[in-house]
Amino acid sequence: MKMIRICRSALVALVSLLAPAALAGQTGVAVRAENPLAVARADEVLTLSWAQLRAALPALSADRVRVIDAASGAEQVTQAIDNDGDGTTDELLVLTSFWPGERKELLVQAQAPAAAPAARVYARHDAHRDDVAWESDRIAFRIYGQGLWQASEFEPLVSSGVDIWPKRVRDLIVERWYAKGHDQYHRDTGEGADFYTVGQTLGAGGVGVLQDGRVVSARNFRAHRILATGPIRAVFELTYDPWDAGGVQVQEVRRIAIDAGQNLYRMETTFRTANGADLPFVTGTVKREGLVGSNRRGAQWGWLATWGPVERKNGGHGSLGTAVLLPSAQFTDVAEVENHFLALSTARSGVPAVQYAGAGWTASGDFHGVEDWWRYLDTFAERLSNPIRVTIGAASALR
Repeated sequence: MKMIRICRSALVALVSLLAPAALAGQTGVAVRAENPLAVARADEVLTLSWAQLRAALPALSADRVRVIDAASGAEQVTQAIDNDGDGTTDELLVLTSFWPGERKELLVQAQAPAAAPAARVYARHDAHRDDVAWESDRIAFRIYGQGLWQASEFEPLVSSGVDIWPKRVRDLIVERWYAKGHDQYHRDTGEGADFYTVGQTLGAGGVGVLQDGRVVSARNFRAHRILATGPIRAVFELTYDPWDAGGVQVQEVRRIAIDAGQNLYRMETTFRTANGADLPFVTGTVKREGLVGSNRRGAQWGWLATWGPVERKNGGHGSLGTAVLLPSAQFTDVAEVENHFLALSTARSGVPAVQYAGAGWTASGDFHGVEDWWRYLDTFAERLSNPIRVTIGAASALR
């Protein structure tokens, strides 16, 4: 018997021709999405203009929108998102995956989804501690507010650094861990734990400035806004009191977002200097005994990373990688200062500086060694440099 070998692109084309008859004649807005890379891309989030979709499909609303894959008939996970919290939808997010070079035809319809999808991201504010914690189905983080100074049972912590909650399950754990209580979520009972010590450092992706050979940064956040909690993307914003950055008063606002399936969160930091001047700033990750730092600068995105053993407190185990990614054009240098590895950059006053930061743990099963962590960062940077090509068409019907 002869085996017939069909290449993946031919298979995709064949499936497209065999779209379910039940979809024939259905109307909606046609969207074409194409992967320009010869690599598979799992968990890509497509961003579609809500205004453009509504112009072609006026009946569309945040609770009446669904997206169908024209080839398979499968309903895609979506999220209507209000990016600025003004009560008006700005974008439609669509979660999907691509084979190398794959092109997809999607149909956006003004119909309610068949079922509510399970959330793969989350963000919440803990009023008692005044933390904001956020997570994907891969890993979790948190950052501290000023209320922590008044929580008498905790040691006062002055820090705008980012904490890591490494986990080894795919479901969302933030609510459960807070419910356990402070002492208990530092112990791994099968889901992971908070093994990471931030203290008065930048943690895993905090920002600051270099002053006389040391890192200076904002204190704990003063105010927060949670803008989205999933199921595809969680977004929140933090406001800090003005702080002294080497003799220059700086106002700082951070917007953080995390997407399903990702170990890295997106951080958009807007500095406003009192004199309107540019601000040389640093983004850091903690340097501890046993950690090895590395960096790579690609054509469009570069990264600074660490790898080494998890802190062995409370039964900590495995190895942890941390990283900061930033545009190569803004990646001016790297430095080791006291207990930090630092990526050096410059921001214009009032103009958001975009970076990505995050971590990966061997016990999650996603990374077996430092080479896996580097490969993940290289692939993430390549995907940022080559986004999915999206074209929104007019209202049409599947034939």
